[in-house]
Amino acid sequence: MELFLHIGTEKTGTTSIQHFMAHNRSLLQEQGVLYPRSPGKLNHIGITALAQECDHGELWAKLGIGTLEGRDQYASELEGSLEAELAAYPFTKVVLSNEHCSSRLMSDAEVDTLRKFLERFFSCIRVIIYLRRQDDFVVSTYSTGIKSGRTDPFELPKKRRSIRRYDYWELLSRWSRAFGKENILCRKFERTSFASGDLIADFLTAIGCDPGPTWQNPGSVNSSLDARCLEFLRLMNLYGGVTRPPKLIRMLESVSDGPLIDIPEHRRVAFMRELRDSNAMVAREYFGAELTDSDDPLFLPRSDRRERTHPRELGVEEIIALAATLLSINAPLGRRRNKTTPTDD
Repeated sequence: MELFLHIGTEKTGTTSIQHFMAHNRSLLQEQGVLYPRSPGKLNHIGITALAQECDHGELWAKLGIGTLEGRDQYASELEGSLEAELAAYPFTKVVLSNEHCSSRLMSDAEVDTLRKFLERFFSCIRVIIYLRRQDDFVVSTYSTGIKSGRTDPFELPKKRRSIRRYDYWELLSRWSRAFGKENILCRKFERTSFASGDLIADFLTAIGCDPGPTWQNPGSVNSSLDARCLEFLRLMNLYGGVTRPPKLIRMLESVSDGPLIDIPEHRRVAFMRELRDSNAMVAREYFGAELTDSDDPLFLPRSDRRERTHPRELGVEEIIALAATLLSINAPLGRRRNKTTPTDD
């Protein structure tokens, strides 16, 4: 049985891919493809959690894992439930998807632990990974962090530990050592590189499925917030506690129509220069040659022409104006509630 292991990277449409796969489980089954539920209904966080040597973040907490012994117990239970899913139908292919594989499994030992677990079920394992221009990647990562509750202002990674996240040569080498370079299906997160110019069609092509019109497409997920709304949300995180109602983010998305946050040009160029040698090696080894008509040997020039601005503080008037706009969006709900709820006035 063949496995396609989709490991991200983060900020390359992974959530959209996962929602698409979950929405089309029955259609995939008709083609002999399983998108399992046991490691996670949408996002298969279990495959990363079982391989972590220690708790690097929230994954263990989400699965109720507190210790290494608890991790081993979880891995044993997942082995049984995954085996039952595989036995339920004559599948020829399986797709597992979790972007944290690429960002949280940082040692050869952790990646090898995952390989050993998966080899109990699959005779052929192919690793699918999408790579995005690092200057766009770092900005998108910050935006997602604010949506998840971060409170710190934007800054470029400086320490080697942080920059390592964006070193694709190191990442691909780690996974190639475990699974073999010939089994790494490396793709660029660029519309011009996608099959039919579409990410979902490209992913279906990668796993050997026909990207025809019968699929149910839930659409893209994780809309961008403009710089103003993003800074407003950061301040809400900072002063409003740890809760971030999804409704607030949806409301901000509905009024987000200004310039997107970006890195000052001189700092962006310096950041990409620091990663140039790594990108050049990836270009040669995984895509055949370096690009000669771009500012980077691996990626095309930035093609997103939406207006951009540098990170900045919001003035008091801007904060009040945006808050008033959000209150007006929510006002109909409040008026309806007042009509049905007695008051003491």
